[in-house]
Amino acid sequence: MFPLLKYSKEQVESYYAQVTPEMVAASLAKDKHDWFDLLNLISPAAYPFMDQMRAKAQLARRRYYGKTVSVYAPLYIGNTCINSCRYCDFRVQHSGTVRRNLTMDEIRLEAEAIRATGIDSLLIVAGEDPKVNSVEHLAEVGRMLKTMFSNLSLEVAPQTEDGYRELFTAGYEALTCFQETYDPEQYKYFHPAGPKSNYEFRLWTQLRAGKAGFRQLGVAFLLGLCPWRAEAASLAAHAFYLMKECYEAKVQFAFPRFCRVEGGFVPPHEVSEEDVDLMMLAFRIVFPQCCMTVSTREAPKFRDYIVQYAADNMSAGSRVTPGGYAVLEKEHAADVAQFTLTDQRAPKDVYAAIKANGQEVVFKNWDKRI
Repeated sequence: MFPLLKYSKEQVESYYAQVTPEMVAASLAKDKHDWFDLLNLISPAAYPFMDQMRAKAQLARRRYYGKTVSVYAPLYIGNTCINSCRYCDFRVQHSGTVRRNLTMDEIRLEAEAIRATGIDSLLIVAGEDPKVNSVEHLAEVGRMLKTMFSNLSLEVAPQTEDGYRELFTAGYEALTCFQETYDPEQYKYFHPAGPKSNYEFRLWTQLRAGKAGFRQLGVAFLLGLCPWRAEAASLAAHAFYLMKECYEAKVQFAFPRFCRVEGGFVPPHEVSEEDVDLMMLAFRIVFPQCCMTVSTREAPKFRDYIVQYAADNMSAGSRVTPGGYAVLEKEHAADVAQFTLTDQRAPKDVYAAIKANGQEVVFKNWDKRI
């Protein structure tokens, strides 16, 4: 559980079992919500209320985000990694992964291909290899790409507060760091070696970034590693904490789910699409002002649905391997991705689906004040 919670995992699971339909209805009727309302709305007793939750979530979403859907793309600049995460194809022991770190010229080529699709918000992703993807290198990448994109985000190895301050100065505005699991013992099992095995350092990543000036702090856990309701309770507690300690920044949720694929990692606690639906609706109701991303791990139909009711942000035309947008095509090389993409639509098809739902595609929704 999130360390600052006053409740144990056993107490939280016991609470879920005791939630009644009346408690769910009472939480739905409230105008302002707390942590216990979140627990009520993701409890087993909440499934019969999903239609009412959709209506309330959609009102909250429209109040803060209207009918807009922001789009972005991830750019993988390298996949060498010194960690041993049991579930990841980038782990150091995985011999089947083709390792590559893009040069600055290759990063620019990839960025130009992404920019040509209309995307103006870019997420820089890299394996945790401090010798290659150092703060200095990431800052150099940021300074180059800031001339091409209005918004840059990071999903890389956790850094120190001073490191994040340098990256913020280089042009990065937002950060995403998945805690993977809030259970310290399970975290240790899934991350047996490498710098990522440090649970505490990873846990306070967003706090360090917020203190360094980052304006958007992304939080998540990997759905499937541990029982999801206990994880969601910790995620909510983590978000409430960040909203208090980093009040000038905005919290962003993501719900990346392991979807079973042949030959891939088999999650010990599989999560259904209905569970993800319930969770995203509940988080939108309880955290109406926060950003929310829907993963490309989800099916196109679900992604198109959930951006109408809960999520306000989604990727388009994602490639999850270094060089996947332009470099590999130029070299006639195979695309070996970090995980399997369920939504493989081209950007124009994602935009068309958003518009078909009566929503507006947003490529750029703010400018830095000079």
